[in-house]
Amino acid sequence: MLRTGQGDRGAFDEIVRRYTSRMVNVAYQMTGDRDLAEDVAQETFYRAYRSAASYKRIAKFSTWLYTIAINLCRNELRRRKHRFYSLEEMAERDEEASVRIDIEDETAKPDRRVEQKELGRLIMRAIDRLPEKFKQPLVLRDVEGLSYEETGEILNLPEGTVKSRINRARQRVKEMIEPYIDDSFIGGS
Repeated sequence: MLRTGQGDRGAFDEIVRRYTSRMVNVAYQMTGDRDLAEDVAQETFYRAYRSAASYKRIAKFSTWLYTIAINLCRNELRRRKHRFYSLEEMAERDEEASVRIDIEDETAKPDRRVEQKELGRLIMRAIDRLPEKFKQPLVLRDVEGLSYEETGEILNLPEGTVKSRINRARQRVKEMIEPYIDDSFIGGS
């Protein structure tokens, strides 16, 4: 980004190449709308490029870029008064979590794949119903794979608050899906 600020167009092209799929993905996870996600990603890069000359290396670059994308999603959702979020899959990667949702890999038997697909739909619907304050950290941490620290920086929240909200979000998702599943879906064999 510093090279971009000095007029190196190739440096910015490299940024776009490296981060486009990440920005589209996080915007899609937040909005549930693929076209809107692509627009948000494009606007994220446009704003980053416009800020290149004044960019200061205060935080990790990816954190700064995610912050722009998340804020654009928030603004767009407010503008549209649209509160629907969608996730194709929630992959749990946190060993500290008190709530754990295990989803088998795609190499499972065909009948298990169908069950896992349905579980994914149940999780998606549950996450769709979460309040925004729980959805955002959950998406950044569990889907995008960001650290608690990075998630806190992006959302401007203390790390403890991020951990608490993610834990509450996971607990609520688990509570919402439990009535619809048997033990074979979660952690069963």
